Amino acid sequence: MQSNVRAILEGAFMSAIFLVLFFAAFYTPLSVVAAFALPVPFSVYGYRHDARMGALTVFVAVVLSFLFASFPGLLLALPAAVMGLVMGIAYRHKKPAGHVLILGTVVELVFVFVSVGLIMAVMQTNPVDDMVRGMGQISNQVITDMQAQLDNSLKQLPGDQKNSAQAEQLVQFRESLENMKTQIPSLISAMIPGLLISSALFSSLINHVLFRRIAQRMGMQIQALPALHNLRFPRSILYYYLIVLVLFMIKDVQDYRFLYMVVLNVMIVLQLLFSVQALSFIAYWIYKRNLRKGLLIVPVILFLIPPFSYILLLIGVLDVGFNLRNRFFQ
Repeated sequence: MQSNVRAILEGAFMSAIFLVLFFAAFYTPLSVVAAFALPVPFSVYGYRHDARMGALTVFVAVVLSFLFASFPGLLLALPAAVMGLVMGIAYRHKKPAGHVLILGTVVELVFVFVSVGLIMAVMQTNPVDDMVRGMGQISNQVITDMQAQLDNSLKQLPGDQKNSAQAEQLVQFRESLENMKTQIPSLISAMIPGLLISSALFSSLINHVLFRRIAQRMGMQIQALPALHNLRFPRSILYYYLIVLVLFMIKDVQDYRFLYMVVLNVMIVLQLLFSVQALSFIAYWIYKRNLRKGLLIVPVILFLIPPFSYILLLIGVLDVGFNLRNRFFQ
């Protein structure tokens, strides 16, 4: 009886923390940070209590989230809460960290689809279409601003340069931007599966890191993932990447909708893996030079900036294909 009371009290406390993070994710500038931290309270609860009490606690928290934020709240709360609970239960059963990470990724993807299905059944609207439309509007606005800048540049050209090669290049670039506008909606909708998989994997990884830190402070032993500097992907993914690049360069591949979507999403996932391989190579360099681990934050931040992200991608491809660490650190 006392254990049940304790489980109920802890469930109420973890639900309260979850709701605070939920409100922060919806209504504050810390939305991204709070959203990735959402699963942590239920990972702690799933580790400390049985699955039945965990499921009840998740149900209450998700219902409260739905009452406060309706269906958008459901789409955020349900996958995060269930993923956190499942990962906590898996850690309690001493599952390897890598297996738990994959399990968390799959669970989040499944419950994203469940949430989308519920919204479509009740509201008769597709939240994925709304997301694609919103991303398309943002992209179109960016392109429109670029076109306005090009128009200003063309107007400022001297009269004798109106028909110059520079002016023709600006006109051609503006036309390519206009063509891009028409292709963006189909491109974004085709990329949705790869983006969902990448985001679910990243969410599971963040949950593992945060939960392990908290668990160590609470005296709980959680298996760590292999050290980043030891991470090596097999060379076979380079061959898959080359095949995907060849398919992507085939003329009119966009006319074959399913093939185009598969190729595009496989490319997104493979590029993510190569970027992680690049971070692993940099972590190996930091490890061999006995430098501070905090230096790894710099390439992680650069990974989010497009010009530098391509450099990281190239480093990852070279490390997989040519084993850079053995060549530089023998």
